[in-house]
Amino acid sequence: MESKKNKLSQEIFATESIWRLMAKMCVPAVLTILIMVLYNMADIYFIGQTGDSYKVTALSLCMPITTVLSALGSMVGTGASSCISIAMGRGDTSRVHAFSSFSFYFSLLLGAAYAIIIYIFMSPILDLLGTSSNTRDFAQSYLFFILLGAPLVMVNTCMGQVIRSEGAATQSMVGNMIGTIVNIILDPIFILFFGLGVPGAAIATVIGNACSTVFFVYYLLKKSQKMSILPKDFSFQRQLVFAILSIGLPSGISTLLNSISSIFENNLLVGHGDQYVAAFSVAGKATMIIGMLQMGIALGVQPIIAYSYGAKKWDRMNETIRKTAGFTLVLGLLLTIVCRIFSHQLVAAFLDDAEIIPLGIYVISISTLTGPLTGVYQLCTTFLQSTEKAGYAIFVSVLRQGLVFIPALYIMNRLFGFNGIVWCQPAAMVISLILAFFLAMRHYRQLRKKDDEDNNAPSGLTAEQATAKEKTA
Repeated sequence: MESKKNKLSQEIFATESIWRLMAKMCVPAVLTILIMVLYNMADIYFIGQTGDSYKVTALSLCMPITTVLSALGSMVGTGASSCISIAMGRGDTSRVHAFSSFSFYFSLLLGAAYAIIIYIFMSPILDLLGTSSNTRDFAQSYLFFILLGAPLVMVNTCMGQVIRSEGAATQSMVGNMIGTIVNIILDPIFILFFGLGVPGAAIATVIGNACSTVFFVYYLLKKSQKMSILPKDFSFQRQLVFAILSIGLPSGISTLLNSISSIFENNLLVGHGDQYVAAFSVAGKATMIIGMLQMGIALGVQPIIAYSYGAKKWDRMNETIRKTAGFTLVLGLLLTIVCRIFSHQLVAAFLDDAEIIPLGIYVISISTLTGPLTGVYQLCTTFLQSTEKAGYAIFVSVLRQGLVFIPALYIMNRLFGFNGIVWCQPAAMVISLILAFFLAMRHYRQLRKKDDEDNNAPSGLTAEQATAKEKTA
């Protein structure tokens, strides 16, 4: 018998007031993102305490590889989460079991395959990342240990999103918190006390992810009401793969292209000097909270939007989107103001270098110009993914990080040097937001039009069935 404490997610998503439901889903998601921000900052911060800017640069150059690893896990997790929420909205428990089990084992296998591929091609990859004689050994040692734990990193990222689909946002937060706390505790021990340096940061990261994964497995086996990771529920059906990847692909492509563009960006920055790479990395870490918190809100409302779509509760979906958009705009503006006011303190917290600090402050002043708009862009993409319009979401992601950003990097660098590189990201965000908003509105009108046609069709037939019947008659 299901307890009152753990009432069905269908009841929560269908009857809870929107603000209260958003609080239940978004607060844990935002706290999870804060934890992830700390997680990402921890390695750079403690490596920075060694006083060696080359080590900081090495970790920065490795970020695209670790980001892709997390992106693949997020891709599977995002797709599975939306599929599970839609299935719950339609009352299809067997599909919930199939999606959750598939996402667990598939992410585990994908993590192992990724690690093998990166290890085999380690040398050319390090060349591509832009490592120099000063940073190559540090980067290689970091990646080696990260790859050993790659399957755990991917499963952790994936399942943290999956369990939110049944309303377990708090448990998702706790799981991520466990890994972050472990990582933060181990970082100074391995990096500074034992003197392991860069490899110590990687080992702490892997152990932290392992602890989080253990928690998620325990939850799914013992506490989850609707989901399963039992082998008997796993199958490699083409329909499952297509459903999850078609929805999750936009997130995966966006992060993948972000990593690829970071590689191009770092290669151009290295041409100006290693200190420019460090300045960009530190500024990115310092302002990460702006985009990540707004992303957390979008992740929090994703199950609500997907469930409302599956249950055809349009008014509920509208209310969720309107309130989320307003909240993210206000939050983004406040965070942007804070980052700009305390930009010197934020940069100095990572590196005490008189040459790098002014560069980092300048990057923050430009990169935060579109901070208030990031949440609206994330919400548009989340809406497209949650309502099975992956094609639009993929196009927007490719446009932002690929079709616009990468060519602009080389053109702006050629024309304006370092300043041109700094201005590329805000410009790409504005263009992508305009298009994402247009496509989201167009898709929403199409959904409502089709629903109205289905409701007006005779004898409960869909619009397509009614039209076919009339032609036959």
